[in-house]
Amino acid sequence: MRLLHLQSRNRKAPVLTLALSMRNSYNPDSMNSTLSGAGIALDGHELTVDAGARVLVDGRSPRAGDGVAAALARRVVPDLAADSPERTIAVDQTNTSVIVDDRYVVKIVARWAAADRAGTLLERLAAAGSDDVARLFGRVLWQHPRWGTSTLALITEFLDGASDGWTWAVDDVLAAVTGGPEPDWPGPLGRLVARVHDVLGADAEPAAADAGATRYRRAADALAEAVAAASGPSGARLLNRRTSLEDAMRTLRQAAPGVEFAIHGDLHVGQVLASPMPDGGRRFTLIDFDGDPRLDVDSRARPDAAARDLAHMTVSFDLVAAVAQRRLRRAEPRAFDWADRARAAFLAAYRTELRTPGLFDESLLPGFEAEQLAAELLYADRFLPLWRYAPDAVITYRHPSSDDHPEEPWTPPPFDPTSN
Repeated sequence: MRLLHLQSRNRKAPVLTLALSMRNSYNPDSMNSTLSGAGIALDGHELTVDAGARVLVDGRSPRAGDGVAAALARRVVPDLAADSPERTIAVDQTNTSVIVDDRYVVKIVARWAAADRAGTLLERLAAAGSDDVARLFGRVLWQHPRWGTSTLALITEFLDGASDGWTWAVDDVLAAVTGGPEPDWPGPLGRLVARVHDVLGADAEPAAADAGATRYRRAADALAEAVAAASGPSGARLLNRRTSLEDAMRTLRQAAPGVEFAIHGDLHVGQVLASPMPDGGRRFTLIDFDGDPRLDVDSRARPDAAARDLAHMTVSFDLVAAVAQRRLRRAEPRAFDWADRARAAFLAAYRTELRTPGLFDESLLPGFEAEQLAAELLYADRFLPLWRYAPDAVITYRHPSSDDHPEEPWTPPPFDPTSN
């Protein structure tokens, strides 16, 4: 879940007719559609882009139930019925994702160019025949006289019964630490990420000579901002571990530049859907290739090191352990013991599955993990204060204290089963 704040004013544009073109861009069953004009007339609705780059439907944000998502889906799935039902995906999100006909997910961008990166990467994975992402049926592009050409909507398969990792992973870990079976999915997730990296990393290029310094500055800046906002018991624990976090971040400038490519950019268990299979197993699919939500669109498009994706996922295992402890209403060391085993199994499986030599530099992991923990604190400070307990727990567990400041042991906040 990420939030995007925009300032804008609506600017009406003349509504032009559709100029529709379709092509088979990555497999015979997939096609893209292009709409042209400053405004689009679509099944009785007017689509415009305002001065702040927001994509609007009848002067408001897109939403489920007005038929726009179904109309967009028909541009790439022509046999879809005109009266196909729509329903929303009930999660907070920057863009608007709508389930159409219980078969398709239509992701309509909230802001111009927000899905260009995702569309390009999903097309590459589709062309490679990847089953590690939901099937891409196509995307609807918009040729705008002012803004250029960009992705308006992505149409992918709807996975019935799927849930994201903040649900299924936490449930599995909670069961494990209370006497249930050990979760067996860290290894499969490692292999999944390796396969995705092999496809996206096929055109990896050497990083700039100053890549190490750039990576370190970004991490150090995130930590400095988190420290500046530190307060209370969690702030004391952070201050006592600042030196350890800084030491981890310094490894980023000590490592060789290595190679970079278009990574996922925001990889964590919440980006992995688990959907039921007929044989009783689960299919795991990776979603949301929009990139790091902390960065602007141009920065997200820049290549990065494979180790950043790996670090984000391993940190998320630790965060799952923290969430499980909140559900238990107590600190439970066995949850972090599981996280230790999970990260080991995940990384071992990734190394074994990866086919592209030189793509993964493991020496970058400590620095990227420390940066991600600082980023999680910043996210909590800006948008969701309650979330702070989770990165606070991980920092307290993973990094030794300098004991410079009196601190209290970490304990999870109260858990209300009816809250979300």
